[in-house]
Amino acid sequence: MRSCLRRRRKEGVEIPVTPLIDIVFLLLIYFLLTSHFVKIQALKVRLPENTTRASTVKEETLTITISKEGDFWINGKKIPRSELTEAIETEVSRIKARRIFLEADRRARVQLLVTAMDAARKAGIKEIAIKTLRVP
Repeated sequence: MRSCLRRRRKEGVEIPVTPLIDIVFLLLIYFLLTSHFVKIQALKVRLPENTTRASTVKEETLTITISKEGDFWINGKKIPRSELTEAIETEVSRIKARRIFLEADRRARVQLLVTAMDAARKAGIKEIAIKTLRVP
């Protein structure tokens, strides 16, 4: 009987590592999948074309995107048309922007572009640029 007790003491305690590895991999997969949803979803816009080059801007700017369906987006966030001026004022004061870029789909109505420009002027923006796609 004493030989059985001696053998048990010598064997020691083993910690099962396999379930721990499974949990680590599950957590890794979870964080990889959830980090995908943090990305800012960009709106696919077909810009109009031009043949001249404009200078690049390195200061804080605000981007207003107009989809072909007539939806307004400010820095990737959809804004109702009725709240456009207030949303521009809020974003301009938050990031201290002095310039606004307008990205309008080439199939969007011109009136939507004018509406966005008017809202920007009401928000106190004097520099408004329209993004285009440069063709050779």
